[in-house]
Amino acid sequence: MAIFLMVFFSVSVLSAQEWTALGNAKAKGKADHEEIWVTDTKGNFKAIKLFVKKADLNLDRVVVHYGNGGKEVMEVMKLIPAGGETQVMNFEGDDRVIKKVEYFYKNNPDTRKKAKVILYGRM
Repeated sequence: MAIFLMVFFSVSVLSAQEWTALGNAKAKGKADHEEIWVTDTKGNFKAIKLFVKKADLNLDRVVVHYGNGGKEVMEVMKLIPAGGETQVMNFEGDDRVIKKVEYFYKNNPDTRKKAKVILYGRM
């Protein structure tokens, strides 16, 4: 019985930490913002993180727009290298169905490559 409970608890913890890809957008401008609309995945999320591909990205802030009309601003102010990701951004409160996520950034002026940003959510 003890072994069963340990296995069950381990699987539950791993499931709670799974990340779901919610959408993506290309950072098109030199200094701008983009939106990632969350349309396919519905749910009450607890946290998000952004993964950056193809080019470095200076990420200023992230604005999460919730289905209930509320929003939450998260300051990042960090260079995210290509292949890197942000820290986990936990949400405050309940009823956190994500409508869209905006990210404000500056692309690297020394390259013509444009970063691709992938949004992940955790319930």
